[in-house]
Amino acid sequence: MQDKRMTQKTIRVEDDLWDKFKKIAKYKDSDASKEIRKFIKRYLAENSQLFLEMESKKKKMK
Repeated sequence: MQDKRMTQKTIRVEDDLWDKFKKIAKYKDSDASKEIRKFIKRYLAENSQLFLEMESKKKKMK
C-alpha cells in the first residue's frame, strides 16, 4: 500500500468549539486530525459528482 503524503494545514475555529471537538474525539478513541480527515473524505464522496462536473467545465474552457 502506498503511503499518502500529508501536510499540516491551518484552520480557524473558535477555541471553545475546538476544545469540545478534541474532547469528544479523544473520548471516542480518536483524535481531531483523524476526525477531520474522515470528514473531508466523506465530504468529497458526497460531492464527487459536482467535482467531476467542475473538472469537465474546466477542460472545456481551455
